Amino acid sequence: MRASHALASMAVLTTIIATTGTAQSPPEDATVTALTRALDRRMTVWRSGSRSVYVSHCRAVRGGCPERTAAFAQLIGDVAQTHAVDPFLLAAIAIRESGLDPTAAGAAGERGIVQLHPRGSGSRVRYVRSEAYRRRCRSRPDACQREVLEAGAALLSRGIVRCGGVREALGAYNRGTCGETRYTTRVMNERQRLLRLAKTDAMTVRDLD
Repeated sequence: MRASHALASMAVLTTIIATTGTAQSPPEDATVTALTRALDRRMTVWRSGSRSVYVSHCRAVRGGCPERTAAFAQLIGDVAQTHAVDPFLLAAIAIRESGLDPTAAGAAGERGIVQLHPRGSGSRVRYVRSEAYRRRCRSRPDACQREVLEAGAALLSRGIVRCGGVREALGAYNRGTCGETRYTTRVMNERQRLLRLAKTDAMTVRDLD
């Protein structure tokens, strides 16, 4: 069952390879390409022709927002594949939790783009525990978010198994107990928005089971 959630976005992207002219590329490369496009558009405040203005939190990053969104898309794609979760779902969680801002801090000390709790899933994550480390990571395009995403994806994956479904697992991700909540709806709506931003004329949007 877990594999089916990871494959859902692959099914969304089955024909993008023909669109991009990379017939020999593995499916995960097409997913990362589409996710990069979606995150870039999602972080765009204003666009006119070839000029884009991005959200303030990534303008000062080395390489700017395009490099940051590309780095995050690659990390999300890699981590989602490792933990057999849908990459667009993981990206949607990152958007809803932090606005894709690695410097975001929650009221209880949550850190990283998927907001790990320092006494929970983030207790062994260096980015969550060390302010000095976070400062060193700030200007890096990937902002040292791999370990953050690994922990978040593992938490989500375990929740899907424990709760019996994606929607119920999102409730558990947010509040610790299985069950659909308003958070579930917000994340699923965000996922659909990212899929719409990513898609080309050759793509078909599908729902998770």
